[in-house]
Order: sequence, then structure tokens, then C-alpha cells
Amino acid sequence: MKILVNSLYKHLIHEEYYKDILFLSNEECDKNGEGYDVSDIELAVMQPFYFNKTFMDRMPKLKIAQITGAGYDRVDVKEVKERGIALCNSRGVMSISIAEDVFCKMLFISREVRTVEQDKQTHHWDGVSKGQDQWMCTCYQDLYGKTLGIMGYGSIGHEIAVRAKAFGMKIHVYDVFEQKDPIIDCSFIGTENLRDFYPTCDYIVVSIPLNEKTRHIINADVFEQMKSSAVLINVARGPLVDTEALIDALKTGKIRAAALDVYETEPLEADSSLWDIDNLFMSSHKAGMGDTWKGFIGALIMRNIDHYKNGETLENVIPL
Repeated sequence: MKILVNSLYKHLIHEEYYKDILFLSNEECDKNGEGYDVSDIELAVMQPFYFNKTFMDRMPKLKIAQITGAGYDRVDVKEVKERGIALCNSRGVMSISIAEDVFCKMLFISREVRTVEQDKQTHHWDGVSKGQDQWMCTCYQDLYGKTLGIMGYGSIGHEIAVRAKAFGMKIHVYDVFEQKDPIIDCSFIGTENLRDFYPTCDYIVVSIPLNEKTRHIINADVFEQMKSSAVLINVARGPLVDTEALIDALKTGKIRAAALDVYETEPLEADSSLWDIDNLFMSSHKAGMGDTWKGFIGALIMRNIDHYKNGETLENVIPL
């Protein structure tokens, strides 16, 4: 047996491959495959956090670590690199779902959906403001003509940008490398240009990897640089945003609103003050959980299994 797959993903594997695969449950992976002979495993498909030193010590022949997520901050990268293991992520499989979620959050805020729903619950008809003509009032902010800033222009950033163009938005992108996508209106390359990036944006979506350089990249100083009408959306990793600085920015009006799918501590504590902030949209780390990603990740896993079997080049290899 040379292939190990977490049984969560068994339904994504073609049945004719089952005979060649060792399937382990979450509980069995938690115990590093104890009770099973995993000494010949060369390819493992698991969640990122299972690629730890203890488990990899039990798989001395491991050549390929296929993680079922885009982020690899919970992988023991040092061990993977030292052992010469190819680390492959699932970049791209949730990009469409996450991009749609971003627009759900932007529209929720721009169209003041919370207030609209509260009016429905209380049977309140919110007519035009006093002194305004019914057909001349402005109740909401359109996305059209606004500037969307995307921090990190990978597959998620690109899918967000495609949808933003359909809404007639301007697209500003920050990345560590130059991005030449023709739908980008303005690029900001390198952290030294972030001070120029933030003030240009009406909406800012954080979609960058978490590492020691990017931890708290959004902090109190950054909120001072943003427009007071800006909206921050984080669908990447919680620690990219300084939670206390965000709370202060929302409560003091340094920014208009925010939307979070990820948090510095997950699950979010029941007594977190985030729960009670009105100008904050919250979801529980589910932005990518649309109904298309399973098909995409299943196809990716199967392709990399076939690449492994045929000695072909793997997809989504992370340069370490």
C-alpha cells in the first residue's frame, strides 16, 4: 500500500482505485495512523495539520503531501522541506465559491440587508426620508464605480476581480509580484507601496497567505490609512487582521464596516465582542463551502494520484 487518503475524501476517489489506497479516519489520523503499517506510503492526501513530524516519521518513504486546502500554514513546512517531500495544495478549488461569498458580503453591506431584514421582522415599512421625493432619494450605495482593492492576486483574487468587472468596479491589486491581468486597473507591488494602496480603495479584500511577515498586516496604523467609508473583508486567515485594532476601527468609525469569515481564534469564543458589533458581517469559516468545490477538489486529487502513478509532473506544487 503506497497511497494514504483521509476517509473524508473517499467519496471523491474513483472506486477502482480503492484497492490501492489505505483510508484512515480523522480519529486514526489524529493517532498518526497507529495500528497501521504506513511505512511504505509514498503519497498521502490529508488535511494540512496531519503533516506533522510524528506522522511523517511513521512514513519514511513519503514523497508527496497533498493537502486538502490552499493554505499550508498548519503544515510542518520545515520537516517537509528537509525530507524533500513535494507539497501540493488545493489552490483554486474553492476560488469560485469564495469569490461569490465576497460579493454576498459586499452586497449585504452596500444594500444594508441587515436593516431591511429587521424591518421585515418588525413589519416596518421604511419609506423615504422626510422631505425627499420617493423617486429621488438615495437609500443604498451601489458597487458600480467603486474601487475594489484585492490583497493577493492568486486564483481567488482573480475570480473576485472577474466578478467585480461585471459590477463595473475599478480593480486595484496589491501583490508581492507584478500582476499583468488586463482586467486590473492599477497594481501596487511590494509592501512599500501599501500606503499608496489603502487610501484608493472603497472595499478591501484580504486574500494573502499567512506567515510571519503577513501576521497582523492589517493593524491600527493601516486603519488610519483607509478611507472612513471603506469596507474590509477577510476571507483568508484570521491572524492577518489585528482583531483589537479592527474592533476599535469599527466602533470609532475609522472604517465604515467589515466582513469576516476567519478569526484569530477559531471557533470564535462565545464572549467575543465581535458578536455584538452592528457594522460587522460574520460567517463561520465557510466562505468556500459552495456546491462546486467538491467536484474541483476531487478532480485535482485524482489527477495528482494519476500523475504520481505515471511519474508525471504534479499540479499545485508549493515552492519551499
